[in-house]
Amino acid sequence: MKRFGQALTGLTLLSLVPLASAGGIYIGGGLYNASVDEKIDNVDFDDDDTTGALFLGWRPIELIGAEVGYYDFGEQEADNGTKIEGGAVTLAGLLSFELGPVGLYGKAGVADTDFDIRNAAGDDDDSSTDAFGGVGATVDLLDKLYFYGEFVHFDNDAGVDMVGAGLRYHF
Repeated sequence: MKRFGQALTGLTLLSLVPLASAGGIYIGGGLYNASVDEKIDNVDFDDDDTTGALFLGWRPIELIGAEVGYYDFGEQEADNGTKIEGGAVTLAGLLSFELGPVGLYGKAGVADTDFDIRNAAGDDDDSSTDAFGGVGATVDLLDKLYFYGEFVHFDNDAGVDMVGAGLRYHF
């Protein structure tokens, strides 16, 4: 069921592409390493997973913007065999500076986080709305195609850190 929700979120983001004829719209996605190094309810997590993210953004002017996205946290396993799997739908404000073909940006906002928890005692889930933020850089590859790299931290119980890179296309 979790994967269905993730696929539905991705399809929803991609279905908005025809609306991108308005100026300043961009879409993107990339591969990330999601890591957790936290003690949650007396259970030590120190694991990472390769995952992905999709996003849709709007920059009405070069300096500021807004972005909605989905970050997959992958599956993290604790020393005692407890596993958490989850992701977050995000809404963020962006502040960016273009320095020729290179751009620097920061983002901050809210993340609607959902985790599935599996252990010997049974299955459970946990949802929360938390702050998140990050920093990144872009490189202009072609006129409208950019390579990006970013670090993002989610201030949820798991304290998920993500480092990733991908492509962003501006309409």
